[in-house]
Amino acid sequence: MAVRSFLDPDGREWSVWDVVPSRTSELFLPATMADGWLCFEAAHEKRRLHPVDSAWEGMDEAALWALCQSAAPVKARRPLSGDPQPETEPT
Repeated sequence: MAVRSFLDPDGREWSVWDVVPSRTSELFLPATMADGWLCFEAAHEKRRLHPVDSAWEGMDEAALWALCQSAAPVKARRPLSGDPQPETEPT
């Protein structure tokens, strides 16, 4: 799994990597994601893009940003019971 970092036009740093699901997880994924996806992550945002563009590792920052813009935002998951609650800032 390769990981790349790039800056968007606003100067935010993004990381991108390819995700290849295991055979077991393929049973629970939509058919469109069974071959994997690209995960884009910035400080407070995550996006997924599928199918994977096989040339992504060699793309320049502008091309990676274009892929990122077409990726679907990932909703934050709700904590499962027993998961620690996120810390809050003191008011």
